[in-house]
Amino acid sequence: MITILYPTDFSNAAENAFFYALQLTRKLNAELVLVHVYELPELGRALHNTSKEVFEIMEMETLEKFKKSVETLRRKAENNGYGDVDFKHLMSEGQIVPRIIDLAKIENADYIVMGTTGASGLKEVFLGSVAAGVIDNSPCNVLSIPVDVSPSNSIDKIAYLTNYKDEEVVSFNEVNRFAKYFDAYVCSLHYEKDVSEITKDKMEAWKKKLGVNYEELNSYVVTGNNFEEAVCELYMKQNIDILAIQPRKRNFFTNIFKKSLSKHIVHKLSIPLFTLPAK
Repeated sequence: MITILYPTDFSNAAENAFFYALQLTRKLNAELVLVHVYELPELGRALHNTSKEVFEIMEMETLEKFKKSVETLRRKAENNGYGDVDFKHLMSEGQIVPRIIDLAKIENADYIVMGTTGASGLKEVFLGSVAAGVIDNSPCNVLSIPVDVSPSNSIDKIAYLTNYKDEEVVSFNEVNRFAKYFDAYVCSLHYEKDVSEITKDKMEAWKKKLGVNYEELNSYVVTGNNFEEAVCELYMKQNIDILAIQPRKRNFFTNIFKKSLSKHIVHKLSIPLFTLPAK
């Protein structure tokens, strides 16, 4: 059975992603596992004799809040038409990112669905956050949802970002398999400052290796000196719902996003991301 892991801190961003997790659970007829990872503070030597009692009290308070928050999510799921989608829940103490990764392995998760906050979207994921840490180390696919993306949005079109490498063929086919659950269409997206005949030849050769009818595959090449503006323009123009990325390109994106971005562009790049296990 397909398993979806949904890590949450019960924030607005996490709650937004919750409805994506419910939608995916229903579409895939999967099992949904809600996890809340919490960290206990270092108490120091001064509290050495009473540290055990302090930890127990803190954990009891955390557990009570957890139970109430889970029940609140159950009510919201029912009120939004997901009363038929059940989920199990668990709470675990530890460092957030490593513990989420451990739980994904323990639960044999096929997907992790989680929310992103702050700058959101591409910039946050590639410049360091909980989502970035999970993406870099996840044993399974990750769907990260920015807080300002409406959970009511349908998934109709997914763009796979490629450099036309042979190792990306398997990744593209995996994204296409995911898209079929939603009857969504997958297109390819390539960024390059300048397009040449070599680029076009590489694109055609790569398309022929995919597990789809390459003649029907829309392939977009965005150009220019500003990656984020080029992707943003295509994202809006082509009504793309999700951008799929292989995290091995992280260094490439990190270099791009180290450049200063205007707030205008950052907000436009609040795009849901589908990332595959890093290679």
